[in-house]
Amino acid sequence: MIDTDLKSIELSTYRAAVDSGLWDFMLASIVAMFSIAPLLSVHLGDFWSSAVFLPVFVAVLVAIRVVQKRVVEPRIGFVEFARPRRQRMLVFGVVMLVVNSVAFVAGLLVAVREPVMDGPIVSFIMSMVILAGFTLASFFLEIPRVFIYGLLLAAAPVVGEALFVRGYASHHGFPIVFGVCSVVILVSGTLRFIRFLPGRQAGDGIPASGGS
Repeated sequence: MIDTDLKSIELSTYRAAVDSGLWDFMLASIVAMFSIAPLLSVHLGDFWSSAVFLPVFVAVLVAIRVVQKRVVEPRIGFVEFARPRRQRMLVFGVVMLVVNSVAFVAGLLVAVREPVMDGPIVSFIMSMVILAGFTLASFFLEIPRVFIYGLLLAAAPVVGEALFVRGYASHHGFPIVFGVCSVVILVSGTLRFIRFLPGRQAGDGIPASGGS
């Protein structure tokens, strides 16, 4: 019973520290790239249409760090997790490196073989990679909302391709489907952060350590 209570406290502390909703903004900005970059590629090309988003990502990351320091940390205090949590996050990093490497290789193959590959096949491969990545992320991070995002983003390429085939959208439907996904994630993160704001200040009963 005590062990269960400790695990519950550790999980609550961990989620309070890492899941204030701020990182949803970063994810929303990355997803927005898939919505806007196809429209820019006509004038900038595939590489630069994505590269122009790097300053945006840096600005969002800096903003997240500032808000964490000035808003999040004063409310929850400094959180240092014990070895089991750190090991779990280390495994998560390794697993995601493998998933991203597979996604990179798959992207290269699609780029090379795109003229001979059907759009639906490319969309299916993309959906499976996205779903696998977000499912693993949800498991290791223990944040169920991440899995919901994975389902949403995995459906996007398939729905976009269907809109494109029927003549309802251009660029394989990416501007529409990933635009919608970006807005949904942004709104979800905003609501999560708003719910976090009334939380207690550090020292009001929220554990400052995630050790178990």
